[in-house]
Amino acid sequence: MGPAAEVARCAGLLASGGIAAIPTDTLYGLAASIRQPDAVARVLRIKRRNPGGGVPILVASAAQAGEVADMSAQSRRLARAFWPGAVTLVLPARTDVDRRLLGPNRTLGVRVPASCIVQDLIRLVGAPLTGTSANLHNEPPPMTAQAAADAVGRLVDMVLDGGTGGGAPSTVINLASDPPRILRAGAVDATAIRAVVPGIRPPGESG
Repeated sequence: MGPAAEVARCAGLLASGGIAAIPTDTLYGLAASIRQPDAVARVLRIKRRNPGGGVPILVASAAQAGEVADMSAQSRRLARAFWPGAVTLVLPARTDVDRRLLGPNRTLGVRVPASCIVQDLIRLVGAPLTGTSANLHNEPPPMTAQAAADAVGRLVDMVLDGGTGGGAPSTVINLASDPPRILRAGAVDATAIRAVVPGIRPPGESG
């Protein structure tokens, strides 16, 4: 079975409520359709994550991000500058999003990955996907399909091999706070982000 057929098989599995470890432009992630409640519950169990901690979501475009979260003028500028890419925007969630995916204050972390595989999966599934790293609690995130299989292979329905991940996690920016703040340093540095939205505070800066 070729790569396109494997992606199609994975998409069918996700659309029917399965979960898979998939390659992204950063790390291997645990993918489930956010429209499949049982699959979301399985992801939370694998990660040992309680509701309220937040689960990052992968979308195919800024327009799709706007279907699950409120996009401000600042978030649209950052999306134009860094999407597709390794920047996760934490935004106020829409009311119809599964509450178990939300972080503090009803926020949702969303990202458009620079990965044709993930873009194809989202398009074929017809829904955003969970994008939390495909590792167990307190274990290192996997960069290869074999590492993902070793970590969670027995817990997922499929491991989709897409080569080696980019190696650095996404930079996470909280745009639901005042002032906006970088929550996690990652693949895109603070200097580049502040060039687009100067008021964003870097990690660790007080005030």
